[in-house]
Amino acid sequence: MFVFISHLTVPPEDHGELERHFRERSGLVDRFPGFLYLQLLAPQSGTATHTFLTAWESRDAFRRYMQSQEHSLSHSREPGEIMGRTQVRHEAYEVMLDSRRAPEWIR
Repeated sequence: MFVFISHLTVPPEDHGELERHFRERSGLVDRFPGFLYLQLLAPQSGTATHTFLTAWESRDAFRRYMQSQEHSLSHSREPGEIMGRTQVRHEAYEVMLDSRRAPEWIR
């Protein structure tokens, strides 16, 4: 399993509009092969105001999505003005243990 995380630092006046954008998202990723789930998180510490997490069956599935028409279309819908005022930091992780799966280490 592979997880990609985007930490967004959004100006306070843009929070509501950004959250509305995620509520009304296209959902194209949901049907993409290898996609598992997506979460929008409200960090309880640090500088990020929103954290966006996607989980994938593999790093290769994520790479295929990033090169896909679905990704291009989905990201073309982003609120450009808000994203222009937003700082974004990305992180990627290979999942080594997931309590929802078999108790042994994943690898």
